[in-house]
Amino acid sequence: MIGPGMTPNELLERFYEMCMASQFWSVDQLRAYQATQLEQLLRHARATTPYYEKRLRPVFRPDGKVDLRNFHLIPIVPRADMVAHRDAMQARELPPGHGPTGTISTSGSTGLAITVTTNGLCRIANDATRFRMQGWQKVDWARVVLDRMGPGGAEAIAAPPQELGTWGAPWLQRSATGRMYQVSRYLDTGPLLDWFERLGASYLVSGPNMAHVIALDAARIGRKTPIDTVLAQGNVVHDADRHAVADQFGARIVEVYSSKEGGHMAHLCPEGRLHVNMETVLVEVLDADNRPCEPGKTGRVVITPFYQTGQPLIRYEQGDWASWGGPCPCGRHSMVLEKVSGRSVPIFTHPVERANAHLMPEQTTELLGASYWQLAQVGALDYEMRYVRKDGAVAPDTALITAMFNTTYFADARLAFREMDRIPLTAGGKLVEYVNEYKKG
Repeated sequence: MIGPGMTPNELLERFYEMCMASQFWSVDQLRAYQATQLEQLLRHARATTPYYEKRLRPVFRPDGKVDLRNFHLIPIVPRADMVAHRDAMQARELPPGHGPTGTISTSGSTGLAITVTTNGLCRIANDATRFRMQGWQKVDWARVVLDRMGPGGAEAIAAPPQELGTWGAPWLQRSATGRMYQVSRYLDTGPLLDWFERLGASYLVSGPNMAHVIALDAARIGRKTPIDTVLAQGNVVHDADRHAVADQFGARIVEVYSSKEGGHMAHLCPEGRLHVNMETVLVEVLDADNRPCEPGKTGRVVITPFYQTGQPLIRYEQGDWASWGGPCPCGRHSMVLEKVSGRSVPIFTHPVERANAHLMPEQTTELLGASYWQLAQVGALDYEMRYVRKDGAVAPDTALITAMFNTTYFADARLAFREMDRIPLTAGGKLVEYVNEYKKG
């Protein structure tokens, strides 16, 4: 794939062309390609990264050959190691054509904040699969997109949108007329929609839960700005998010399963199924004993991005729950994630018991009569359920919700309920469902 003297855009085009062909490969072809990329990554990590010198022994034979049948014996990388062993996880050198390196950091809003080293080829792979997804969803690169994921601060909030240039496939003439603009993630709904209309934008880049909040705010202030598509990132998309933006803006949400650590891992096909980008990442769904889950069974997501060579992540516990689905009628043979339940890091603490990583049951929103909600730990045994009630909704069933909470988390914990007009954003400009404001221990 990498040719001598190729520019990044030429490499991106080559990678994209491969992805457009590989989307119709058979399962055996996809697995064979994964095996090739995985072996290259394992050899690179063992040779250049102190952290993996011993961890990868199960897959290397005495003669130096790689035995992928033992891949499941490689210890899983916990999120805490991304902080405790960050220096040891850095590669001393990169394979030719994989640079340059850079860093990105997570906000830590749902757990431990981490910094990840990325590299050029990893970013190209993410762009190529993103372009493929946008093609599947008939997104038009000649149009205008407004990204509301920009920085905070008074100056950024007051500033006009920053033009970021084109945003589509750079080798296509049609992409030359499209433009992306960015505003602060803290910009209020009214000014955000003002800019969206003034720019003639069609697409909004936002987290799905924030798009939900913007839709509710727009309804409150009487704004019906037409939006074609919300290009979602950063959180799991819930049905309530889809309904809110459809009702208020006539918009659809195009879902991408991604993270700063794992990059662009899966996206929706035209049938609405979430296909794993098997050309760029190996995804495992494991049970409590680290065994692969059968389709329909929920387990922990463990990932191995093939092109993340600046800081290899081999069997990294992503922090999500998911389940596998069956074959897709769209004709593509890549693995399908039936359901992704979102980050499940154990951010809550207890004076005696081990922290529980489960999520509240799905009926919580309905029982609260809420548009959206947030569960916060505010003391050693004290929690607060904050919620914004839907118009016309009855008072929440506090007894049943409390019982579900005590069953899901800690039997002796106390849950208070607090109705709010709005739930504050995190320092990273996100709305999160789970937050620890106590954090002792």
